[in-house]
Parts: sequence; structure tokens; C-alpha cells
Amino acid sequence: MSLAFFTSELHGRARSLIAAIICAALVGCGFTLLMPVMALNLEAMTGSGMIVGLNGAAAALSTIIATPFVPRLMSVLPGRQLIVACLLITAATVPFFPLFPNVAFWFAMRFAMGMTMTVVFVASETWINQIAPKERRATILGLYATALAGGFGAGGLMLAAFGSTGWGPWIAAFCLFAGGSIPIMLLRGPGIQKPDAESAGFSAMIKAAGYAPAAIGAGLLFGATETIFFSLFPVYGERIGLIDTSIGFMMAAGALGGIFLQAPLGRLADQVGRLRVAVVATCMCVIGPALIFHVGATPAALYAVMFIYVGTATGLYTLGLALIGERFDGGSMAAANAAFVMAYGVGSLFGPAIGGPTMDVINPHGLLIVTSGMAMAYLAFLTLRHFTRKAR
Repeated sequence: MSLAFFTSELHGRARSLIAAIICAALVGCGFTLLMPVMALNLEAMTGSGMIVGLNGAAAALSTIIATPFVPRLMSVLPGRQLIVACLLITAATVPFFPLFPNVAFWFAMRFAMGMTMTVVFVASETWINQIAPKERRATILGLYATALAGGFGAGGLMLAAFGSTGWGPWIAAFCLFAGGSIPIMLLRGPGIQKPDAESAGFSAMIKAAGYAPAAIGAGLLFGATETIFFSLFPVYGERIGLIDTSIGFMMAAGALGGIFLQAPLGRLADQVGRLRVAVVATCMCVIGPALIFHVGATPAALYAVMFIYVGTATGLYTLGLALIGERFDGGSMAAANAAFVMAYGVGSLFGPAIGGPTMDVINPHGLLIVTSGMAMAYLAFLTLRHFTRKAR
């Protein structure tokens, strides 16, 4: 790569996209390492699936509360500086978890971390949606999701390497979150277009959600599915007899599905339509949990199912963002992306809060019933919306 790439205005858009994508990979790695580490430590501390699920829900609640303020923050602060500040704050919270192994304290810190990460994701995804070429938007968002999922896969492998006890996983997570700020600071290019006053309010988010309900529904389902996967599936794996190493490989298999399936899903969506591909991904979310139940604790089969199930479920995030990009532009994307992330937060809140207690009552397969049922509800919505629009 020549020096001109780092200095020429011609490559400015590419530098900004690369900065956001590298940041996503590092943050995704820290995220997927930290969530199962928290879940397994809380399981050891309390023995309660409900507590584990509610801790995941604390982060989701912080997303819901923080999201309406993000467009306003983006309207008054430079986007790059905002992302860097939130990444460094997130990194600074990590050492407090092993220092203070107290359930109530962990809930509070998880809540604070959720708020800063919400700003990072809304701002960075708005940034990508704004500067990605229209005809390749889903493909580029697929590459972004691939990097994010790549980080998720690496985080699972790091869990297998470090385990869930001791200082190792916490130090690694600190370095990953802090390291995510480096490409944002070094790779210069177009910044985030600020929303105007009208586009930065909560009412703009509500209007955006009403204008793109299929995209918002994709964010809702993905939020529930992803958070259940990273916060409760490690516990599910433990309850069906998997050891820590096997749990780490199971998590890595799911994330690797996201790595290898996002770019093909994005290209396919650009060619045949984003909504059509979303329907196919939702169908996989319906049948995936049944396949997990069928293969049980058979490692090779379980890893294969997780690869396909989580990979296609992750596609809902890519497709939802692409649907947002179809309907909004410029500063108005901030409110639309905020609405999308809020929907993700709502799914993340209610998914674990329902999945954890259900796993305790129907031990452990109630978790699979919840995940499949949520996908069925979204599929029913898409079907109803299709026939309603056709009748008009």
C-alpha cells in the first residue's frame, strides 16, 4: 500500500470506511470475549440463569435510554472524537469488574458500558451508511458485519484460550476496546455528517421507525437473538454438558458463520433485494433452534448448526442497516440509525429477560423455544406486511 493512500483526498472515503471496519473488528472481539466471561462468572457467583439474563438486559436497557441522546451528541460534537472518547471510557470500565466481584456493582457497570457502546455503534454505522456508495451499500455493510463477526469469532477463541477466570480475559478486553480508537484517530477521511436540529430529536426517531418498520423489526430480532447467544448460550452449553473449551469453540463457530456469510448475503441483497434476503434469514432463525435441540451436545454437529444459524441471524443486522440506507440520507440517517439501534436494544432487553427464566423453568431447552418463537413473530409481521401492501 503506497503512501498516497494515507494522504490523497482520492482515497479519503476508503480510509474512513477502513477505520470504521477495523474499529468494529476490535470492538467486536472485546464484546464477545467480555459477554460470556461475565455470564460464566455470574453463573458461578449465583447459579441463576435469571440473574445472567437480567445482567444482559441491563446493557440493553442502557442502550434504550442512551439512544435518543446520540443524534443530539452527534449534532454538537465531531463524530470521530465522540467515537474515540466513548471507546476509551468503555476500556476504563473493564478493570472494575474483577476488582469488585459484586452482582449489584456488575449491573451498574454493565449499564454504564452499554451507554458508551451505544454511542459508538450508532455513530459508526451512521458514518458507514452515509459514505457507502448507494449501489454497493449492502455489500459494504456486509464487510462491516464480517469484520464485526470476525471480532466475535476471535473473542470466542480468546475465551477458549484464557478461560473465564483470572485477570487474563479482562486485560485482553481492555486492550481491545482501547485499541479500537487507534484507526479512528490515524486514518483520516470524510467524517460523519451532523444531523440538523430537526433530525436530532426523539420525534425524528419515531418518524424514522414508522417509515422503515421492516428494518426496525430486523434490529429488534437480531438484538434479542445476539444477546441471548452471547449471554445465555454459554450457560446453555454448560447445562448440556460442554466444558469451557467446547463452549468457546461453539461461540467461535457461530461468529465464524457471521464472518463467512455476511459478504455473500450483502452481495445477494444488492442484487435481488434486501427484504427478500431478510425473509430467508428470518426463516433460518425459526428453524435453527430446533436443529440445535436435535444435535444436542454432539460437538461437530453443534458447531455446524451454530455456524449457519448465527451467521444468517447476523445477516439481519446487515440487511436492516441497508434498508435504513435505502430510505434515508445525510444527517437524517442519524435518527434512523438511532431508531434501529434502539430496536436492537429493546430486543436485547427482552430477549435475555425472557430467555433466562424460561431456561430455568424448562431446563435448559426453554431458551430454544424463546429464540425460535421470536423469529416466528417477525416472520409473521413480514408476511402480513407483504400481503397488506399487495392488497393496496
